[in-house]
Amino acid sequence: MKKIILTVMLFLPIILLAESTVKVRDFCFIDGLKENQLIGYGIVVGLQGSGDSKLALTNASMKNLLKNMGISDPDIFKSKNAAAVLVTAKLPSIVRVGDRIDVTVASIGDAKSLDGGVLLQSALKGADDVIYAVAQGNLTLKENSKNKMKSVKTSGFVSQGALVEKNVETEFIQNNSFTLVLNELDFSVADELSKMVEEEYPDAKPLVSQSGRITFNFPADISQSEFISKIMEMEVTPKYKAKVVINEKDGTIVMGSDVKISESIVSKDGLTVKIDGQTEKTAAAMIKESSTVKDLVDALNYVNASGSDLVAIIKALKDAGALHAELVIK
Repeated sequence: MKKIILTVMLFLPIILLAESTVKVRDFCFIDGLKENQLIGYGIVVGLQGSGDSKLALTNASMKNLLKNMGISDPDIFKSKNAAAVLVTAKLPSIVRVGDRIDVTVASIGDAKSLDGGVLLQSALKGADDVIYAVAQGNLTLKENSKNKMKSVKTSGFVSQGALVEKNVETEFIQNNSFTLVLNELDFSVADELSKMVEEEYPDAKPLVSQSGRITFNFPADISQSEFISKIMEMEVTPKYKAKVVINEKDGTIVMGSDVKISESIVSKDGLTVKIDGQTEKTAAAMIKESSTVKDLVDALNYVNASGSDLVAIIKALKDAGALHAELVIK
């Protein structure tokens, strides 16, 4: 067996996550400021015979609509040019009456296509059963970015199609303080941020809770808006969890720079990978002690191992307990 020397030549795409500073606003949000989900029922009209054919709900809805518009005999309504749909939207945390938001529309009947349809006025309610927006407008189907073809014809969206009818009141300041919530619970990051704020603003008296929330008091010598802005612009070095993410379709590997592999030997289809700290060179690919996944990729690239070989070896290392990271296969 010849000795294989590690090389940095890469034939498989690999992305390393290096440590870098991140602004607080990119990994935290203010407690109390969150999106709200809206949902409603509606009718799409103007379809060219591709609407619901047997759904009684559609016919009943159209008859009621026409009756409310003064049509005296709506019983004659029998058309495939309309379809019953559910309308959904996301209401921003801070919104005012008159603002517009996007809505998504999806068929609930046997309509074959919503292409070219118009969504009639539909009330959108929140979880509290209160109407927050009203949607209406021309429907657009989502296109497949690869072939520019409309692959799903029974769902679409109306850009800026909903008009907000009710203000959303958010109270995120309580007892002269506000709270930040980490997107991912990490007490080391919470501790680093609280110490940074306390050093610059001693009166803030940051308090980290067991759920990872950080509560700050408002200092007297700075406005509330400026204080929040200063904290959100601070930079902290996040501590990434050891993780290896593999996309089996294109062979892309994404991992942190501190992912380690313990001493182990893996053999597959005549290819032997030896990971230890000895000086004997008896393996097709030898990697030193305290090796990383990058070292493994470099070695396998040198011997022209395939992407499937690499995925199989990393899986085996994880199963054997030698890969000290979370493994995600997509």
